Order: sequence, then C-alpha cells, then structure tokens
Amino acid sequence: MSNRSTILAHTFADMIGLIPGADLAEAWGYSGTNNAFRDFCAKHRITPVPGRPGWYDPHLVRRRLNEAQGLNDTAADTGRQLSLTEQRRQRRGAV
Repeated sequence: MSNRSTILAHTFADMIGLIPGADLAEAWGYSGTNNAFRDFCAKHRITPVPGRPGWYDPHLVRRRLNEAQGLNDTAADTGRQLSLTEQRRQRRGAV
C-alpha cells in the first residue's frame, strides 16, 4: 500500500470511527497484531469490518467485551440508553 493510500485509508476510517487493528492490539497490551491478539479476537467474536481487513468497529468491540465480562445492557429492557456513569458502574460491577 502506498503512502498516499495509507493516509486516505486512515482519513476514511477516522471519519466513520473505525479503529486500526494495530492500535487496538496496543491498547490491550499486545505487541502487535500477532497470533495472541487474533486468538483473543476470535475467542470473543471480535471481527474486522467486512471488506476492511485490519479495521474494527468500536461499537462491536465494546459490545463483545461487555458480553465477555457478563454485562447486560439493562437499558434495552427499559427502552432508554444508559448514561456513561451507569455504563462505567456496570463495567466495574457497582450496579
């Protein structure tokens, strides 16, 4: 991939809010998009965006991590969206 096309790919991904796999791996403490990172993603059903290998949807990532931690979206039951504070408390187990 040329330098120009790499810049265009990052610009496009920034516009729609995608996360590059290398950044996601680094945020989770992996040294890169290695086999351990890919195994973790496969185990938790975190997949790249179709047609954009190596780019991840942050909403899917958050949903899959919440499932892995056993967190349920109680807002779905009540029909309203959880506030950021409620989401944090739920992630930390302080419901």
